[in-house]
Amino acid sequence: LCRIKYPGQLVVREINIIKAYCSDPRFLLWPLASVYHQIRRDKVAFCTISTFYKYVSLLGLKRKVVGHRRENHHTGICAHAPLQILHADATVFRTADNQKSYIHLVQDNYSRAILGYMVSESCKAENTFENLDAVLQTYLIPSCISSSLLLTDYGPENAGTVRNLIAGSLSPAINHLIAQRDIDFSNSMIEAVNKQLKYRFLYHYPIADHAPLTKRLQQAVQDYNNRPHNILNGLTPLEVLDGKAFDRDACQQQMALARNARIAEKKRFNVVTTAFNPTVNH
Repeated sequence: LCRIKYPGQLVVREINIIKAYCSDPRFLLWPLASVYHQIRRDKVAFCTISTFYKYVSLLGLKRKVVGHRRENHHTGICAHAPLQILHADATVFRTADNQKSYIHLVQDNYSRAILGYMVSESCKAENTFENLDAVLQTYLIPSCISSSLLLTDYGPENAGTVRNLIAGSLSPAINHLIAQRDIDFSNSMIEAVNKQLKYRFLYHYPIADHAPLTKRLQQAVQDYNNRPHNILNGLTPLEVLDGKAFDRDACQQQMALARNARIAEKKRFNVVTTAFNPTVNH
């Protein structure tokens, strides 16, 4: 950048020192933070570590990452339409009185939408049954799908009455799979949602006991289901659940229009600057 307008940037000598140290065979296997501190210890250049990282990135001096030697043989599970694959799980939440409450969730794989949720004081199969039955009556049966896959872990909350519900469901037929038993991977999608609800919402509020947790969970689920998700290209889970698709062409057209508008605005700014200061050298 212009050194008159941005006088605080590193000088050429300091940039060359960063290049030399990051390319030195002695330091090629070092973490970049260690290289930075070696430069500082040698007293050849001084800057903050964030500035060091910025110049390393600009100069293309980042370390090469060695691939994992253990091959990943796991094949994930992915739906091609809403309600094809469901995830169910229960997680513990401790309120301010240090008592355990259990949050039961049912999530759609394709849209990421949370279809069912409830709070209970015990982790029993009856609670999971109630949650799943509500999802069955509200979403699966009205959608007229022929079959759906349910993925859970091997916990006791997914046994007993839950298995009876699954066995008795014929329209749609529900195929129950146990994570890390029937399939060789975990129920990670809904476990990630458990974490998001806690760390992005519930933990931000002082929840005294079991009673107010239900209200906060309802707010958390509404917030999650109605906010744009990057994995869904900015759509909300409820929009995808309702069948809305991401319009890539429209998005690219909006980006192009915004870029043209920025260029036009800069041209107008240059014209105005020249008019008020004819001595400006372009």
